[in-house]
Amino acid sequence: MLFTNCTTKKEIVPTTLGIIEKNFQTDLVINYKLDKTGIQDTFNNAISEALRGNFDIPEYDIKMILSKPSTATVEITGKDILVKVPIGLYLEKKTFLTTLSAHGVLQMSFISNIDIDSIWNLSTKTILSDYKWINRPQLTIAGVNIPIQTIANAAIKQSKQYIETAIDQSIKENLTLKDKMAENMKIFKEPFRIDTSMNGWLSIKPQAFRINKVNNQQFAAYGKIEVKGTSTFTTYKPPVQQSVPSLPKVFWSEHIPDSSIFRIVADIKTFDINPFIKANLEGKTFTEGGKSITLSNIVTNCDYQYFKVTTDVAGTINGTLLIKGKPQYDARKNEFYMDNIDIELRTKNVIHKAAAWIGEGKIRKELESMLKFPINSYLSNAQKNIDVFLKDFYTAYGIALRVGIGRIDLESFELQPGVINAVLRSKLYLEVGISDFRSFNKF
Repeated sequence: MLFTNCTTKKEIVPTTLGIIEKNFQTDLVINYKLDKTGIQDTFNNAISEALRGNFDIPEYDIKMILSKPSTATVEITGKDILVKVPIGLYLEKKTFLTTLSAHGVLQMSFISNIDIDSIWNLSTKTILSDYKWINRPQLTIAGVNIPIQTIANAAIKQSKQYIETAIDQSIKENLTLKDKMAENMKIFKEPFRIDTSMNGWLSIKPQAFRINKVNNQQFAAYGKIEVKGTSTFTTYKPPVQQSVPSLPKVFWSEHIPDSSIFRIVADIKTFDINPFIKANLEGKTFTEGGKSITLSNIVTNCDYQYFKVTTDVAGTINGTLLIKGKPQYDARKNEFYMDNIDIELRTKNVIHKAAAWIGEGKIRKELESMLKFPINSYLSNAQKNIDVFLKDFYTAYGIALRVGIGRIDLESFELQPGVINAVLRSKLYLEVGISDFRSFNKF
């Protein structure tokens, strides 16, 4: 998907010749970042709504109003969400003499445990884990204390039930996980066209998902989702699936890598390789034993066996050099190269073996050292295309994505006329920034 910019735009006539079908294991890792500011907003809104209920205590004839004097804080770690919320209490009691009132502030700490079973059912359980008075309210009548501790305990019991329910409900409303994931499976129903030049199509079949516990940090919480499955690359459009693929199972795992392993079939055309070879050879002069040749008009090509370079030469000999060899791959340098090249000379339409001083000695070795093509030359153009896509994606969905391409390696290759069909392997880092739980539902 990332390398189509390096191909030429030619009209392709469909034939059975050169049809390719490749299956690969897919490990797509999504690194997500939860913005705690946005998550706090979600919980604060839910708690504020919960505190609008009626909290009067009829058995003591006390009117009670609850408020949130400052913002609740949210910390996410593992499968738990810790919410600390300050609760303001306003107590009012009418007597035959006067109306008494008191204010108090209570800090309540709630823990929400979130779990997802293998078939994507989301469950939450929120409980009040701790509380402490910041400012305890006082009510007295003519020196007689009203049982404020009993009243306060009743307030805590009643308000905690509302808040626990509100937090659970907010998570479920904002994180409709199973329904949304089932809907997202529609994107795998149809194949993706990823290369117009060779009519390339990619079909992805997820087989399982893995998620890990969330890692809490100061301003954000981080986690990973891994999609494991099979991707199929074909040079023909496969049939569209009639039904939406079923939702694969999901499992908790703490052994998810940071990067995705991505494989794709790329048609590396000799037309695209030519500028790199030309940069090494065009205008170069080679000298040995008082004789010299200068190269110009470099053209590269290949057939089913050989990679070929044709160049005009001028100097001691005038004509055209025909250089061919079987390409090799250097994994350490990540580049194609040729050794044991065969050199022929064409003069006045007659082809014969090049002179020994060209084909056997120093010049031959210099030519071999310059007939190289680096695979990583694709990297910068691929990253530019991705950055454009991510900008458009943010405009459409308001979700920040960051993708970084790692080293691109060659796993295998084969020659066809004018094309090197290669299987490329790259590490891909994908990060999704999520402002609040509702962002999950925008995919």
